[in-house]
This record gives sequence, C-alpha cells and structure tokens, in this order.
Amino acid sequence: MAIITTRNRPSSLKNVALGAAVALLSGMAINSIAAAAPGAYDRTFLSKAADAGSTEIAASKIAQGKSANADVKQFADSMVTDHSKVAEELKQLASSKQIDVSDQPGARHKSELSKLNTLDGKQFDREYVAKIGVAAHKDAVKLFTDASQKATDPDIKAFAAKTLPALQHHLDMANTLHESLAK
Repeated sequence: MAIITTRNRPSSLKNVALGAAVALLSGMAINSIAAAAPGAYDRTFLSKAADAGSTEIAASKIAQGKSANADVKQFADSMVTDHSKVAEELKQLASSKQIDVSDQPGARHKSELSKLNTLDGKQFDREYVAKIGVAAHKDAVKLFTDASQKATDPDIKAFAAKTLPALQHHLDMANTLHESLAK
C-alpha cells in the first residue's frame, strides 16, 4: 500500500484543499468587513442626530434674528455654537463610516421652521423655546441615551455618550428659560 504525501497526492486533492483554504480565508475577511460596518440602528441614529442638530441650528439662527429677548438670544447663540461643533464631529464620524448624513433639516422639521418663522415677539420666543429648546432637546436626550447603550459601532456609541451631557445641559437651560417666559 502506497502512502500518499503532498508530493505525490493527486493534483485534484491539492486543488480541493487549496480551494477550501481560500474559501475559509475569504469568509473570514467578509465577516471582518461586515463586523466593521455600522448596522442599521447606528446608521439611523446618525441620520436622526444630523436632522435634529441641523434643525436646532436653523431654528436658533432664526431666533438670533427675530427675538428681542436677551435670554432667548443668548440661548440661541449657545445652540448655534454648540450644535455646529457637534454637527461637524458627527459629519466626520459618519464620513469615516462611509455614511452620508444631511446637514439640512428634514421635511417634517422644515415645516416646523416655516411655522416658527411666521411668529413674532413673545409668541415667537415661547414657541421657539418650547419646541426647539425643550421638546427637541427631550427628543435628542432620548435619542443619544438610547444610542449610547444600543449602538453596535464603538465609535458611534462613544460619540453618543460623549455628546449626551451637553444635550442634557441644553435641556436644563431650555426648561429654565421656558419657565421664565411663562411668567
């Protein structure tokens, strides 16, 4: 009985072994690429966060021009400055993950901005602070809290966790401002 070694093994067995090795390595490479790509939740989070941020920036720019209340203007200035920084960071993060995010508010938010733009005086201030200050920041805090716990991509999860305290601070500022405008 002859012992078959790799030198005298029939070439078809060598080809099968080589093919199996290539398939195994290819599968491992595909799994590594798939693990590195952010999932649907992470993509949705980045998209929603970009929409929320761009809406707050746009509304706050309207407030900078329309409000006569010094506290509202100061709040709006903070929102434009802080959310512009976060928007740039989010854009860079999304780009590094090959995810496109818009820097413009979505259709639903555009209609809210149009409505806000029709208001003046104290009515404008109350609506801006209630919708953009309080309600939008409540939504943002929830969105970022969820992402800080549920995101699968470690960079996205870290971004959400790092941004969350500033959003909570904005919400606290907005609640205080909202209370003062109600008086």
